[in-house]
Amino acid sequence: MGFSVSGATVVIFLGLFISFGIAYSAANNGMERVNDAYEENTEDALARQNTAIAIGNASVANEGGDLYLNVTVNNTGSTTLSTDDTDILIDGNYTNHTSSRMETFEVVGSDETDIWLPGETFRFNVSVATRPDRVKVVTGPGVADSEVV
Repeated sequence: MGFSVSGATVVIFLGLFISFGIAYSAANNGMERVNDAYEENTEDALARQNTAIAIGNASVANEGGDLYLNVTVNNTGSTTLSTDDTDILIDGNYTNHTSSRMETFEVVGSDETDIWLPGETFRFNVSVATRPDRVKVVTGPGVADSEVV
């Protein structure tokens, strides 16, 4: 066996070694991403399972000719929620909690935080043009409750 055969064999094995290294890295990174996505999905499902809310009161008040929708919502689950991640639908229309129509948007007893702990009550008061029929509150994990006004 001459040098050319030995040299060619080394080049082939070196090429196979590099190819295997690249393929293994790509497969390993792909598998890590799949595992991470599965873990996140499992954590999200657990959060949804442990989240529960109940609208305690939904009423419309007429103050000086202006209508206000007053709603209280109880966190009856075991998940800590964020009021900033809570969405409000009034008659199917999204109501932004930072709009100028929102008079009150707070956790009862602690108006300087957006943390909504289990057992606490969240309250909002929003001015409305007409008397609404229905209000729906949706939490960050996607659990919702609705009430006829």
